[in-house]
Amino acid sequence: MFQLNAHVLPSIDSSQFGKAKGAYAIIFINYADIDGAYALAKFYIEEDGWVIDEIEDEYLLFTSAEDVSDEYQQYYHEALETGYSMLFNCYEKDDLVD
Repeated sequence: MFQLNAHVLPSIDSSQFGKAKGAYAIIFINYADIDGAYALAKFYIEEDGWVIDEIEDEYLLFTSAEDVSDEYQQYYHEALETGYSMLFNCYEKDDLVD
């Protein structure tokens, strides 16, 4: 299981369009190799209505649930069942005002 991190922007089709300026996405992908995991992550992010600004080159590899921190256990288990799980930490336009 891989954990990938990305910075994404809402597309016009996103439910977050006009609300969020962007989000930091955490994607759990249950796949055999990293190249396939990146391809699937890109697909799922775009299917959810987001435009990818950047996907980090660094990733985490988990071999068991014990490797995953408590706060991400539910996403890990969801990815085991469905093949993937995504968490979007959105930030609003107002969050950027000093």
